[in-house]
Amino acid sequence: MAKRVRDGSKVFSSIRDSILRLELRPGAVIDEAELATRLDVSRTPVREAIIQLISDGLVIRDGRTARIAPLDFDEVPKLYDALLVSSRMVHRLAAQNRTEKDLRKIKATMIAFEEGIKTGDGLSRSELNVDFHLAISAAAHNSYFEDFYEGVLFATIRLARACFSGDEPSEFAPAYPDEDIAAHLAETARHHRLMYETILKHDVEGSDRMAVLHENLSKARLQRKLFSTSEALTPEVSLAPA
Repeated sequence: MAKRVRDGSKVFSSIRDSILRLELRPGAVIDEAELATRLDVSRTPVREAIIQLISDGLVIRDGRTARIAPLDFDEVPKLYDALLVSSRMVHRLAAQNRTEKDLRKIKATMIAFEEGIKTGDGLSRSELNVDFHLAISAAAHNSYFEDFYEGVLFATIRLARACFSGDEPSEFAPAYPDEDIAAHLAETARHHRLMYETILKHDVEGSDRMAVLHENLSKARLQRKLFSTSEALTPEVSLAPA
């Protein structure tokens, strides 16, 4: 994490990013003093950030200490149910409410992701993908749905990164995806284009359909990964409909 993070919101963002990047591991005890020293701030903004992270479900209280929320693989079906419902709503609202400024942002993040496929590592591609979906969420112009969707999105991103973190030699090295990953990335980029087009056209029903297709794409890949490593994760993993 970067030094001299003064602004309270930046402290929150920095700690949240470390959780999502798995630099702060699931279940780990949060050392407020260590984080404050690393970010070069007092403990007050760190404590405030922890309160917000608890609200967002990324941190839990354990007695007098705070821990990074563990990953509960038994909750995967419920998590993806929540992602599907919230994604459909923000896509519908984005198609209905988007402005020209929103369209420029969505298009810019879409292109950035496509460029990241060519040059980026797994972590950077994941972050560019998140940027695209957050641009759509912002275009919905409904803070209640936006907050709910972002919380669910970050939970699924953390789960996916935990599952796929070992698939590439190094998260900081240039990426040379294997055929399965390359095919998934190409289909993801194709979906992004179709999402942008439906939002551009104010096609509410089309945006809804694309949200469903895209969520199914993401869930199917995670299912394959979970089933291929289920014994290592938990003997009771179930992805049957809730």
